[in-house]
Amino acid sequence: MAYVSLYRKYRPQSFAEVVGQRHVTQTLANAIAEDRLHHAYLFTGPRGTGKTSTARILAKAVNCDQGPTPDPCQVCDLCVQITGGSSVDVIELDMASHGGVDDARELRERAMFAPARARKKAYILDEVHMASTAAFNALLKLIEEPPHHVMFAMATTDPQKVLPTILSRVQRLDLRRVGAQDVAAHVKRVVVLEGLSIDDDAVEAVVRAGDGSVRDTLSILEQVLSFGGGHVTGDAVAQVLGHTPAERTFETVSLLAARDIAGLLALTQSLLDEGHDLRRFALDLVQHLRDLLVLQVAPDRPDLVDATAERRTRLAGQAQLLPRETLLRAVDVLAETIAEMRRGPARLPIELALAKLALPEVIGDVAALADRVARLETAAPRPAHGVQASGDGPAPRPAHGAQASGDGPAPRPADGVGAPRDAGVPHPEITAADATEVPAAGPVAHVDGDVFSTVVGRWRQVLDHLKQHSVRLHAIAQAGTPMRLEGDGLVLAFPSSFHADEVGRPDHAEAVRKVIEQVCDVAVQLRTEVASGDGDPPAPDPAPLSQELSQEETEVGEAEHTGHEVDEHTAATHAATLLREELGAQPVEER
Repeated sequence: MAYVSLYRKYRPQSFAEVVGQRHVTQTLANAIAEDRLHHAYLFTGPRGTGKTSTARILAKAVNCDQGPTPDPCQVCDLCVQITGGSSVDVIELDMASHGGVDDARELRERAMFAPARARKKAYILDEVHMASTAAFNALLKLIEEPPHHVMFAMATTDPQKVLPTILSRVQRLDLRRVGAQDVAAHVKRVVVLEGLSIDDDAVEAVVRAGDGSVRDTLSILEQVLSFGGGHVTGDAVAQVLGHTPAERTFETVSLLAARDIAGLLALTQSLLDEGHDLRRFALDLVQHLRDLLVLQVAPDRPDLVDATAERRTRLAGQAQLLPRETLLRAVDVLAETIAEMRRGPARLPIELALAKLALPEVIGDVAALADRVARLETAAPRPAHGVQASGDGPAPRPAHGAQASGDGPAPRPADGVGAPRDAGVPHPEITAADATEVPAAGPVAHVDGDVFSTVVGRWRQVLDHLKQHSVRLHAIAQAGTPMRLEGDGLVLAFPSSFHADEVGRPDHAEAVRKVIEQVCDVAVQLRTEVASGDGDPPAPDPAPLSQELSQEETEVGEAEHTGHEVDEHTAATHAATLLREELGAQPVEER
């Protein structure tokens, strides 16, 4: 007997055998049992989910000698003929090749003849969306009011292309992508029926490659069974499909957590030596990181990860190695890398991406700085509550050169000394009670009394009220930052003379002053200045933290508030230093 492929050999022959589509099969079974069968059905869904198979089972259930019945006998002449595709009363047409208007007219003429032996003449129109508009129009009346002996079962992967006039005349049944557990159980059942064996990790890999399509999954299974002989392992599946072995993706994440660039470069080289596709490796790594992120943010939903119990346990353990900010950034970086790898050689982009993820400090964007802070938050111990920052006792040393506060207000810095590096950039405040959290950026009080503190605390409300008064003035004023109180004058610093001059206009200044008085219940005069751009602004006395954490959190606050990247020269110098320390690189003089 000639060999038959697995997906044909194990095609479902009854509603009960259809995998993962109970919402459709139960609907049809009940319709047959209650004599509520519609004359035209449209089966939609992804490829390989059972659309055409369900249509054939429906034709068999209607025409079985024991029927109509939801459970055809499979042994009568009509059941055997329909199963073998030899019944003259069940006509299956591929509309991709029979979708012209002439084909539709011929079908319409033949439909008028009674069936030769069956109870109903069934027309199964596969890929019906490929039919032309003229063909649809030719069939419109026939589908709306067919002869009593005719029924239609149409199948399509793209129902949006079917004319609305057709959709309104059929009963639509949507088949879904089959779940991983259902497909895995089906694969194991087929392997047992074939008298072979397969490891759980191999089943997982085959199911993942099938992507919810039962037909695709069985085709892949047939391929790996031929390669593996009597027993199929996960490594055999990886070799056949070109996927990255699971151990390599686990190893990659461990090296990223350890910030081991040398190990990552060596792993990339070994993948190349073994003949793996680096593009496939990048895709598999993204999927691995996605699973880690899901298990980290939703540990009580293991069903969201398509994996065996053993692999899921390993993933849950590794999910604790990296904070979620790092995982999100890694997925973003790798997504960009995959797009770049399609346009040229794959090795350099993936190596650079892994280096960026292992050493975020060499990249000067906000995401990289947030990644660095997240790593430090994970590693640094949380300070005890109640650390004394000011008062009669000894005060801790302030960070960034800020003067420790005592019983009285701290003096303002003299002009040119300790002036803000970017007066429009507020610095985040780090308190002793919450030292490991990055606070939201906001205006920084310079300890000039309760009036100034009130204005700073309600500055956002001031801007909101100002927007109701004048949208244009609000757009200009929101670039300013309350800097200090000089007598009864509130000084606002702006990044440019244009902003300062506009807000300083008498009518604009009066409008802002009135809003401040209304919101803050304080009377102040308004003065404007242009940010000097030198030095750091003084800040309230923070709790003692490690120098690295304080510096990095300040950088994150600056980058987020201004929207500018870190100075390129500083980032380049830092990167060169790290390359010398980590890899022993030597600078080359340009000639």
